[in-house]
Amino acid sequence: MAKWRLYSVACVAAFSAMTAQSIAQEMTAEDILALLQAQREALAETSTINLGTSRTLEFVTESTPETDAGISVGTEVAGDAQAVAAGDGAAALPEELVLDLTIFFEFDSALLKPESREQVQALCSAIQTAGGEGKYQIIGHTDAAGSVEYNLSLSTARAREVVRYMIDSCGIPADRLEAVGMGEARLKDPANPDGDVNRRVEIQVLL
Repeated sequence: MAKWRLYSVACVAAFSAMTAQSIAQEMTAEDILALLQAQREALAETSTINLGTSRTLEFVTESTPETDAGISVGTEVAGDAQAVAAGDGAAALPEELVLDLTIFFEFDSALLKPESREQVQALCSAIQTAGGEGKYQIIGHTDAAGSVEYNLSLSTARAREVVRYMIDSCGIPADRLEAVGMGEARLKDPANPDGDVNRRVEIQVLL
């Protein structure tokens, strides 16, 4: 089994507004780049751990190609919530390689808060510094409050919004990014299913 490079980067992320007492941290572009490089090395070193594969999806009833133009969507928003809850979708990484970012959205919305733009810019900078033609999944997670279907829809919308910002504001090519919604299927803290720590945006290297 490949020997994983370990990084002492402890961070959690949120999809909704959090108080000053939150345990979430932001990451620098350098921290993000280090984890992306570690993921890429793991992908190159072993075929026994699946870091994710590209998934395509027809647009759901509520969306149109005009709304989602250029954004690859990795998980069904409607009609496939049970499959995602059962574990389909983005592959789980070893804990030391997981990259979760602090990204805030308006309450019950996919609207990115202004204070989160700096964190997304750091992600963009890391990807641009890495160079090459690498591809990345932007994976949305929620807590367990609300229905499975609603959480899946919200997480996908928020992942799409991050991808859209990265394309429009950072100039990252659309074909290098894939938005994936996981809803509540992979809680960060299963013992506290409604906790803030479960609401996060995860980044995974695909290529």
